[in-house]
Amino acid sequence: MEEVLVFQHDPFEDLGFFAEVLDREEARYRIVRLFHGEMPAEDWRHVAALIILGGTMAVDDEERFPFLRWEKRIIRAALDESVPILGVCLGAQLIAATLGSPVYEGPVREIGWSPISITPHGQVDSLLGYLPESATVFQWHSQACDLPPGAVCLASSMHYKTQAFRLGKLTYGLQFHLEVTPHMIERWIGERSKDLARTPYVSVEKIRADTRIYSHTLKYYGERFLAEFIRRIERARSRKRQPGLAQV
Repeated sequence: MEEVLVFQHDPFEDLGFFAEVLDREEARYRIVRLFHGEMPAEDWRHVAALIILGGTMAVDDEERFPFLRWEKRIIRAALDESVPILGVCLGAQLIAATLGSPVYEGPVREIGWSPISITPHGQVDSLLGYLPESATVFQWHSQACDLPPGAVCLASSMHYKTQAFRLGKLTYGLQFHLEVTPHMIERWIGERSKDLARTPYVSVEKIRADTRIYSHTLKYYGERFLAEFIRRIERARSRKRQPGLAQV
């Protein structure tokens, strides 16, 4: 399989559990550390997919983070070339913004473990359909995006209507984190004290207690999701190599 490009915006938001899945599935991948100024020119013939991770910045914070302009152009090119894309949190918001959907401050900060509702579209989706109708996942965000034009909503929550979406068969956006590990959560608690100070209704001790309860199940959700996404990538590349092959 060709190379999966991983866009990392923040040294503390890495692939987490997803790295294990990519290694187990023998998927070649390369991490582009945007926070270090890496902005490579890509030949799409050799790019199997994009995975766009989260970050602490907003999608319109281009003055402070100029790589966001470059990244939106890359996302647009990947969409035009039918390259599979997975966006997580900020990554999902960047996909939505590139497609013309507004991204804005949400009604509350979602930090910690909370339930999402899988929509009827999500329940029959091969990547999310194995989640229960109400699934507890990890969140750390304050911004929201509207559903992009032509996309279907796969999950929602009490305060955020668009928790997951799919555009066509190859583009997915997740507002929540399926990749996060207990170690990552501890690092975020330590590094994001200002977020926590602005959110008095969030208890660090509850986050830690919930992590002990839910992290194993979240790993299962993340492994199933990404393994199926990799299979989706392989099918997409196979169809590109055989133009006459019927679409699945």
